Amino acid sequence: MADGTRIGAPDLRDAADECKVALAGGWVSTGQAARVGLILERFVAFASTGFGVETVEAVTPAVAGAFVRAPGPGVNDTTVAQMHLRRTALRLLFRSARSGGVDVGDPTLDLVLPRRSPLSTRPLTDDELLLCRSYAFWSLTDSRRAAAWALAEATCRSSELAHIAVGDIDLDGRRVWIHGGRTTAERWGHLTDWGAIQVRRRVKELGDDPARRLVYAGTAGGESGQASSCLAILDVLTRSGLAAEPDVRPASIAGWAGRQILSETGRIDEVARRLGMASLDRTARFIAWDWKTTEPDVE
Repeated sequence: MADGTRIGAPDLRDAADECKVALAGGWVSTGQAARVGLILERFVAFASTGFGVETVEAVTPAVAGAFVRAPGPGVNDTTVAQMHLRRTALRLLFRSARSGGVDVGDPTLDLVLPRRSPLSTRPLTDDELLLCRSYAFWSLTDSRRAAAWALAEATCRSSELAHIAVGDIDLDGRRVWIHGGRTTAERWGHLTDWGAIQVRRRVKELGDDPARRLVYAGTAGGESGQASSCLAILDVLTRSGLAAEPDVRPASIAGWAGRQILSETGRIDEVARRLGMASLDRTARFIAWDWKTTEPDVE
């Protein structure tokens, strides 16, 4: 609720419907919203039929865990990817409920799942990215973390975030000039639809001084700037519950962006160029792309 009023736990189905409406608000693709919506519908039926749960506050960690691990129709087990997707959908549901003023926690908070990949750092999935966007807002007046996340979606790494200033933003072109780092080349980064909104909001808050930096306001620079900027991303990952995943790190966002570029262009050399990477082999590993199967190996 917009005025911050706390309300009682609503009907679980109503809460799921409200979450689906929020997902369809323009931040995600129609297909992505439909996929999460279908999972939420299944959860409502699962909780009601199997456990007699009808309200949001009645969902316990045991109920949430049972749903996440439940086998699908006609199969003996569910895959790791399916379990992660279900957990993400539930986290979106309870995040949506809290945003609507419901005084409820997150029953998936301590739900530990098998790691999604054997990689040290893997790209975020579309659904995980959506979850993190919802946690990028601390308050209506704090635009810093949302802007940091938006820049990361535009391929900025932690070492590059601290240097991005108002003068580097091309709002009309929906892009940002990234100065590069020790292992990345300078380049234009392209803002997502969601990211363009957040960066525009941040620039409006900071003013038109081209030297004002979007994420790091300190004067120390160097490692201090990188640490501060990295913390802005880690804060979002922690609040979303993803920081506990052993294969998720701040670079996972740029990995997600690289996968989007590969999907759009079909060219690993274009992915490397837009990620600022010199090696095609390293680029393929970074986005978890298997040269032999030509499919991302974390899907």
